[in-house]
Amino acid sequence: MTQQIIGQKIRNIREKYGLSQDEVEKTLGLPQKAMTRIELGQRSVSSLELAKLAELLYCCITDFFPEKEGVEDVLVTLYRLIPGLEADLEVQKEVAKYVQICREGVFLEELLNRSSRKRILSYPFPHPPSVLEAIRQGDQVAKEERRRLGLGNRPIHDIVDLLSSQGIWCAGTELPPEIAGLFLFRPSIGVAILVNSRYRKAIKNFSYAHEYAHALFDKNQHVLISTTTNASVFIETRANAFAAAFLLPSEGVSEMVHSLGKGGASRTDYAIFDEATQGVIETEERLLASRQKITSQDIALIAHHFGVSYRAAVYRLHSLRYLSQKEREQLLKDELHGKNYLKMLGLNDLDESEKNSVDQRELRTYISQLIIEAYQNGKISHGRVFELSKLLKLPGQQILEIVESRK
Repeated sequence: MTQQIIGQKIRNIREKYGLSQDEVEKTLGLPQKAMTRIELGQRSVSSLELAKLAELLYCCITDFFPEKEGVEDVLVTLYRLIPGLEADLEVQKEVAKYVQICREGVFLEELLNRSSRKRILSYPFPHPPSVLEAIRQGDQVAKEERRRLGLGNRPIHDIVDLLSSQGIWCAGTELPPEIAGLFLFRPSIGVAILVNSRYRKAIKNFSYAHEYAHALFDKNQHVLISTTTNASVFIETRANAFAAAFLLPSEGVSEMVHSLGKGGASRTDYAIFDEATQGVIETEERLLASRQKITSQDIALIAHHFGVSYRAAVYRLHSLRYLSQKEREQLLKDELHGKNYLKMLGLNDLDESEKNSVDQRELRTYISQLIIEAYQNGKISHGRVFELSKLLKLPGQQILEIVESRK
């Protein structure tokens, strides 16, 4: 695929909506004649620019690619959207392997006459026209999903297990540092989420929730990549708002804040009515401001409770109006104090790197069960067991021994 082909696709969609090159350049902040050069294939276009163009032209990023590469071959589209991925053979190999694992899983399910992949709900919201609307949509659907899944106000202790139960392939692998995660959807494999295993557990939890939002809102996109450079794109803002509200539900946060003795009024008025005399005794209780102030230790406990990063907890409490902007900035500076408090209590810090990665635990567990069942029922050969085991980095001989022990 050449830059000329992409440029022609962009031009066709732009003209369809009656926008001039000059209008697009001004809206996106591009230099003069940039669109001319892009459409002629004389200038490459970044993934961020493609995302902004898709927003402006009310289309999917994959619409800028030829049909075969945009829909039929997700991987090719993926390589085009991640700058430098084609040159990074190790990352390319890992992503390709992950997609292959998902395909093998679907094939084994079909061999065993398992029901097709669970259909993921879609929320038919229009493309958010503003940051405020993106936040509103994300928050609304997060509340609805928690209700649908019966989560109440509880923390989500294992989001990979939760998403896997919804028929989503989930795993982590090493991606370029600027990529937090990616969302894939195609009929042949269903919905798949891949997050960057380089990241700390708390960030990975957030990434899984973020990509889940794309599964609920943006399946028509087929491929979406969450990077450090496209966070301001409205659908990414919506996914971030969803993740925050999904992992840190407002009522659950309120319960936690009040259990810490914080978040209440600094003054409480009491009025006791006497029915016999029709009289009223009034008094008030004033609390010291310091008793109501949320500290870095409180934030650390809240973050630990809900399985998110310290910073994510700070921003969520600010959004829920427990913190002023000044308090938010001070708490961000006090992050180390909060983390030291967790260490003193012997609580693990989710912001620290994991010693033992479990990024593909659910995926490997489920597919290994399919392998065992398929072999036991004569659906796959001895050699196929070893091929699939190698793909999953599992000992094929032990799998065969497990099957033999069941006879």
